[in-house]
Amino acid sequence: MAKGLDALLGATLELTKEVYIARLKTHFTIKALGNEDLRRINDRASKPDGKGGMVTDDRMFNALVVVKGCVDPDFNDKALKSHYEAVDDVDCVTKALLPGEMAKVLRAILDLSGFGNEEELIEDAKN
Repeated sequence: MAKGLDALLGATLELTKEVYIARLKTHFTIKALGNEDLRRINDRASKPDGKGGMVTDDRMFNALVVVKGCVDPDFNDKALKSHYEAVDDVDCVTKALLPGEMAKVLRAILDLSGFGNEEELIEDAKN
């Protein structure tokens, strides 16, 4: 059997990782996002461009990646949204995290989902 086929047959898409948030002195548990997750996120972050097409709101897209990619905490938690007086999960992320924290979590989720630094991935593959 081919190596690529063996690798795919033995692989899982259920990847998780912890990301440390220094200000909160805790770890967030994140997960990899699949194609369907990203399609739904893109659909929710898209809005009419006024010319009959659609445009993606990058800030909303990034916040939705954090929302969907975070296992713990759950930014859709009723108590958490109430604490931050957030209207929804996206509002909760932007109110609960500092911009750098949000970027750190976003990067980690995207890396875990296969969007890592390609040069690093090539180096890892060589070893």
